[in-house]
Amino acid sequence: MNLNKANSFALGAPHPCAIYLPAVTPGYINLTQQGATPLRELPANFDLGDLAFWTGNSKLFNHKFCLHSVGSQKIGANFTSTLFDRTRGDYTIVGDSGGYQIGKGSLKGLVNLRKGMTGNAAVAAWQYDNAEARRWITGSLSTYFDYSMTIDMALWFNTKNGAKSPFHQCTDDQLIQMTLGNLQYIEANGLGKTKWLNVLQGTNPQNTIKWWDAVKHFKHGGWSLAGATGWRGGLHNMLMLLLTMRDEKAFDAGQDWLHMLGVSQPVWHMYFTACQNKLRETANPNLQFSYDSASPFILAGMLDQYAMPPELTSDERSWSVSFKQLNAVKSMANSDELAFKQNTSPLGRVLQMKHLVIKQQAHAGRRVDDVSNQLMANHNIWVYLDAGQRVHDIAFGTGQDRSRIPQNHLQALQVVEEAFDVSSPMAFIDKHKALLDAVAPMMYK
Repeated sequence: MNLNKANSFALGAPHPCAIYLPAVTPGYINLTQQGATPLRELPANFDLGDLAFWTGNSKLFNHKFCLHSVGSQKIGANFTSTLFDRTRGDYTIVGDSGGYQIGKGSLKGLVNLRKGMTGNAAVAAWQYDNAEARRWITGSLSTYFDYSMTIDMALWFNTKNGAKSPFHQCTDDQLIQMTLGNLQYIEANGLGKTKWLNVLQGTNPQNTIKWWDAVKHFKHGGWSLAGATGWRGGLHNMLMLLLTMRDEKAFDAGQDWLHMLGVSQPVWHMYFTACQNKLRETANPNLQFSYDSASPFILAGMLDQYAMPPELTSDERSWSVSFKQLNAVKSMANSDELAFKQNTSPLGRVLQMKHLVIKQQAHAGRRVDDVSNQLMANHNIWVYLDAGQRVHDIAFGTGQDRSRIPQNHLQALQVVEEAFDVSSPMAFIDKHKALLDAVAPMMYK
């Protein structure tokens, strides 16, 4: 394989644009062993260690930022994978505290939490029966990660989205009080190496501010926007909170990182970067926005799908990352045909079908293996990173060409940028609420 060290994305922070954090899975991490040689066909001179894009030493591409969720582990597990071998490079790992898995009751090792229990019973089970879970989460994040999400008991737990949650019958006040207890525990036991990103939650504008008022005193590194405070709340609610935070000095020096949970579409990269740029001008020049998703891994690992680079034209449909199904049929097991329809990524330029479709038996079920899926995931990650870089060039770069931004998103972008400069920002965004809702509506009803 003839590849040079090219395709560098974010190698340090502050970075000119919002940083995409691939939410790397244990399966992907486990394949990044330098010099590993699985008994299957691979491109010539390919080393699985090059899948570790975060080290800065990959011959594929380099991006020194990623996210990993402790929710993918079992309570009590040790973090001994190659991701945490800091001799491999200088890079940044952001840790998710597993709040989603706690809310679902699916975090391995939780006890005495079940669907249908009363709010009081759920509160007691979390505070007392699962004290070890909180200790393990806090200890793991504070030991192994550079930035970490606080342990939030999200307000969506008691909505229809959380109908199966053990905490579904908890009130907003109970969920906030449990979150405050988690923050107090972190302050007492978790301050040290990691910088904590205080997770903000909400399902509507009213409880967004209620949550903010309850937790805003916790300032140990930055913030993380989840639920309706982030992209699921749409542009209007997100702007309302960001402007409130700015006016209440949330972005003073030391509060240098703001993360958006669970989104990776190119248009949001544009909005996040716009907010970052304006807050750097008016609040903190070192502020760094980031956002994450596990989509590259889920689509590759569960559905055998690979990403197609978005065209990014004035057609709104061209601003989404789409996926194609791998043609994993028996006849492809010996094929030299390139695997992907648009072979733009470093791996896409050399991967042949025979490197992915490796089972030739007549009656094989799936003809790919775990290595196939992780190779596709690497390609998918590159597509998202490349899309973000191209979005930045179009919207903010020296050769920017905003005529390529779909008209409704261009108008919304202009509202986002102006909102941070006007004297009455809340009245301004309320005036333009219909436009903001049209391009990015509130997803909670």
